[in-house]
Amino acid sequence: MALYKYLAAAQNEPPHELLIEADSQREALDKLRSRHMVPIRFIGEEGSERKHFSLHRSKVDTFELTRQLAPLLDSFIPLERAFAIIAESSVEPEQRAFVNSLRQGLHEGKKFSELVRSHGTLFPGYYVNLIESGEETGCLPEVMRELYKFMSESKELKDFVVSSSVYPLAILSITLLVTILLFTVFVPKFAKIFLDMGRDLPPSMNLLIGISDFAAWAWWVIPLLLVGTWYGLRHFLGAERLRFEADKRVLKLPLFGRIISDLEMCKYIRTMAILIGNHVEIIRTVRIAGRIITNPVISKSFDDVDRKLKGGDKLSAALHGNPFLPPGMVPMLRVGEESGTVGDMLGRISANLESDTKLKIKRLLSLFEPAVIVFLALMVLMVVVSIFVAMMDINSIGGQGGPGI
Repeated sequence: MALYKYLAAAQNEPPHELLIEADSQREALDKLRSRHMVPIRFIGEEGSERKHFSLHRSKVDTFELTRQLAPLLDSFIPLERAFAIIAESSVEPEQRAFVNSLRQGLHEGKKFSELVRSHGTLFPGYYVNLIESGEETGCLPEVMRELYKFMSESKELKDFVVSSSVYPLAILSITLLVTILLFTVFVPKFAKIFLDMGRDLPPSMNLLIGISDFAAWAWWVIPLLLVGTWYGLRHFLGAERLRFEADKRVLKLPLFGRIISDLEMCKYIRTMAILIGNHVEIIRTVRIAGRIITNPVISKSFDDVDRKLKGGDKLSAALHGNPFLPPGMVPMLRVGEESGTVGDMLGRISANLESDTKLKIKRLLSLFEPAVIVFLALMVLMVVVSIFVAMMDINSIGGQGGPGI
């Protein structure tokens, strides 16, 4: 969805700027009229603005804001007063200015959801819809509590993936560095000693020299070819098509592809659970959850879910047959529909899937680490054995020539 900005006015009120979240400008106008607002001028589409590259990283932390806001609202502290407390305790000047801007917006009579939507690039896609549902139902403290829980679980899963990858990546980096040094520095120097002695290189050393020459030539040619191939395919296929095809190949990889799809499904199912649990209508729920998916192949597989729901299908029937959903989800969801506990059932499915995904990641890393160590051992063994054979050749030639002198 994009954000459409209009100058609009309600009856007997002065015109003011308004942001509408919609899939198209026609839908934005329909939403505007449903609020009994008269559009005066279309200002622009904020969701279509290009993001400029910047080395400055924003220090605004929406997770920290949610963490601090949830308990304050649970304690029946008014929203404006809660923002004042958070701003006072903020260490980062940028975070303090951001919270004060939200507080100022409340003073101007804007809703919290409007302020969140105006800072759409800082907040997750589901954030504004949940805030809106909390404002409409009068249970904003409960929504903030669920938001914090959801963001905490998402952050915990992300941190687990990152922290679990540090050690294997360090081992892989060291392995590549040692291998490159062996074949570009150590082997050529040892071969030069043989050549200076006027000796013929044994077959094992000839093999190492061949690998060394290839490595010395290929260290810049291969990356250049890869980059050239990437830009060539991007030019002929287009960026979106190239990304779609690349992601399709990644999803077909054994074990790794399943982990990628499971991580996407964790976000998708958890988002639906929290939206349905906070009484967001089902078609809007699946649209919001669909935008959470970043992999275009997986996202495309859910394109017709809202169409099936509009046709009268239940959520379990609309999701039936999707290859990326975890096994057993549809029957469990059907039970939840029969018992009226769809949100709770989706939450349980998501929790189970997150546990299974963590286990798969551990298994993948447990296979990856010894594989890298074995590769490094084989490279070192090949070099050592080749040098040992060469040294034996020198000794044998020296031993044969000794008695004849």
